Amino acid sequence: MSEKVLPFTVIGGYLGAGKTTLINSLLSDSTIGRLAIVVNDFGEINIDESLILSHDGDTISLTNGCICCSLTDGFAETLTQIRGRSNDIDRVIIEVSGVGEPRKIAQWGHTPGYSLDGVVVLVDTSTVIERSKDSYVGETICSQIAAADLILLSRCDLLEEDEIRSVEHWLKEESSAMALRGPISASMLFGLEEIGTEKNFSSLDHVSATLEFPASIDLAAIDIWEKSRPSGIVRVKGFLSINERPENSTEIQMCGPNLTMRASQSDSPKNALVAIATPGTPKASVIKWLNLLSLPN
Repeated sequence: MSEKVLPFTVIGGYLGAGKTTLINSLLSDSTIGRLAIVVNDFGEINIDESLILSHDGDTISLTNGCICCSLTDGFAETLTQIRGRSNDIDRVIIEVSGVGEPRKIAQWGHTPGYSLDGVVVLVDTSTVIERSKDSYVGETICSQIAAADLILLSRCDLLEEDEIRSVEHWLKEESSAMALRGPISASMLFGLEEIGTEKNFSSLDHVSATLEFPASIDLAAIDIWEKSRPSGIVRVKGFLSINERPENSTEIQMCGPNLTMRASQSDSPKNALVAIATPGTPKASVIKWLNLLSLPN
């Protein structure tokens, strides 16, 4: 059996953007699986005491199978310890400090036992444009945004629609990442649907579609398909048999506009993809886009 590889997601954003609120919601969400969340300081988060099973040094174990780890001994040591518990964990989430650089932290997602799942950056919609012009913090904020695969807009409830649209327009000039208004479902954040399953979700949640491919795909077809991505597509995951890579199946992952392909670690991967899109995206357009991979060159 292949060694288990843990998805590795980085969550960044400037001070006050809402990272801690998001982390706390993830720790209490039973639909995501068993998380290992790495934070700089336990004191910065407020874990529901009813969830705490035990507190052992730099690790807090929760009743839902999640663990929360402190970076007291640095990234290398912390990730080694988590990898030693990989059979008990489904994914790893790293919370970057408010002034940290998410893209640098993301490089740890390429270390043995891990697979970089994406960089999510939160922005405070009510202050991000003003702060981006600040001579002290503006460069940091713009650098964080530029590093994102997905941007999550917080505090939208405090603004009028035209103010939110103004921020969204500004973000398009700063980053190629998709900007989503929070809160969003865990499926949109991580792409959690299993290949081959169809579930009924509220139209306020997200849209998902799965497509199986009966034949191998050319790399040229994947290039055309990637460039044709509809604006509403947030996540794509799955496996493809690629003609130019006949020795093994290829794992496909798309987070926002960022596409990654690597040799599959699965023992019996399906030749299929599942795509997740924003609410209101026509499901037919998602399926049509996936079908581009099946068209002859």
